[in-house]
Amino acid sequence: MVAMNENQQKLHYIINLLTNGNKKRWVKQTVLFALIYYFIKLDVFKGYDYAPTPFMWEDEIKFINISYEAINDLNYLLDNNYLNEILLSVRGLNEFIVGYSIGKKIDYNFNQKDKETIDKTLLENGRLKEIQITKNGIIIKSKNEKLEIEITKIDKISYKSKSYIMKVSLWDSNI
Repeated sequence: MVAMNENQQKLHYIINLLTNGNKKRWVKQTVLFALIYYFIKLDVFKGYDYAPTPFMWEDEIKFINISYEAINDLNYLLDNNYLNEILLSVRGLNEFIVGYSIGKKIDYNFNQKDKETIDKTLLENGRLKEIQITKNGIIIKSKNEKLEIEITKIDKISYKSKSYIMKVSLWDSNI
């Protein structure tokens, strides 16, 4: 069996929760991407970052915050049969629907605090909260509150860089 890192285990755990561990149930990629973005902001996924990327979201091309580290880890889980992926085309929509389900069950061995954060976000009294896809992200509804995750809200990040001047001369050639 191939060893998984903590972030890969967390991805598997989230998909396992969203599908109730049923291999015949699927979670939409859009829901998963929004949750990954949210959990990055809560520092559940260590070492992940995100960048605005054009994406077909609810039949519109929008910039959403996507983590390429998470995509790499999802691909690892797919390649090693820990997850399954489905691609659906729906008449009337201009997009494909991508979904994930559990391929292999695993024992989870990651930070307990992160597990509690995931559980608190997705579960209420041991049952999955209602998740609704919106034009800008998802809403997770519980009895007393609703959590809105706006994956299309692009953060303004200041970047610092130093200029680099190459010390090359066209005239210093031995040719």
